[in-house]
Amino acid sequence: MLIGDLAKLSDIKPATIRYYEELGLLTAPPRSDSGYRHYTEATIEELRFIKKGQGLGFSLEEIGEVLKISRAGEAPCAHVIDLAERNLAAAEERIRRLQAFRDRLAAQITKWKGKTTCHGGGLCEIINSADLPKDPVRSRGTESPE
Repeated sequence: MLIGDLAKLSDIKPATIRYYEELGLLTAPPRSDSGYRHYTEATIEELRFIKKGQGLGFSLEEIGEVLKISRAGEAPCAHVIDLAERNLAAAEERIRRLQAFRDRLAAQITKWKGKTTCHGGGLCEIINSADLPKDPVRSRGTESPE
């Protein structure tokens, strides 16, 4: 099957399929004399595997590690469990930080309600009155809320 057919069957864009190929996540398909890739049912299984891995929080790099182990004829299960445990610990840390952020923000909102009068011009008194941990200045989009 050609990449367009594969894209329709897997609901994955052709560009993404090519990207997965470049990363080595997909087994390179044979090509016709004219250079067209010809995919097999095995590619659909590989794509489903990649999507399931992503759905479980594995990065493409981690999925690649698992595929490499599998393709070497070894059982990747112990490695998968190790990766999953690390990902779970990272998720729990993110949750902890988000809960702390939520608590700080809720406390600030309670403090602000009814106690601050906005005046035209100048900087916002609400933001200026906020109690934050040290070093509140961060690069936008590079840090998680904290």
